[in-house]
Amino acid sequence: MISQLVMQLIIKGATRHILLCIALGMLTTAQSHASGCPCNYVPVTVIDVLSASKLVVELEGRRETISVARIHAPRLEPDSISDSTWCEAEGAKAREAKTYANRLIDKAKEVSIDERQIDETGQISAVVYVDNISLGQEILYKYLAVEKGEPTPWCPS
Repeated sequence: MISQLVMQLIIKGATRHILLCIALGMLTTAQSHASGCPCNYVPVTVIDVLSASKLVVELEGRRETISVARIHAPRLEPDSISDSTWCEAEGAKAREAKTYANRLIDKAKEVSIDERQIDETGQISAVVYVDNISLGQEILYKYLAVEKGEPTPWCPS
């Protein structure tokens, strides 16, 4: 016959095990909600890569220009809209970034978007995924862009 002390230890151990399993289950659920779910992604067909941060895509039967969300890529050439300075180093970095983005998209089996937003001018921005990997993050990892709002290091001051 099992003593009452042994029985209490077994029950406490089983309770801890059950609580641990519940906690891990909740942790797994929380993690799956925190990251994007591919079931929410909208597939697109890339028609043209204008720059590392601008793509022309076919989206829901329409041709749209999409900005890659959360990144600021170097400009291929100066523009009249921006008040920031442009230099040849920025142009060179922009060509490298565009080539890299183009290569990732060309190799991809699937390109999709998530977190689509339309600003007051009608410009669409979205997180772009290339085979379920964030294009913007990949460009950031290669130091070919900066996060939106960060200073741009392309041209020396």
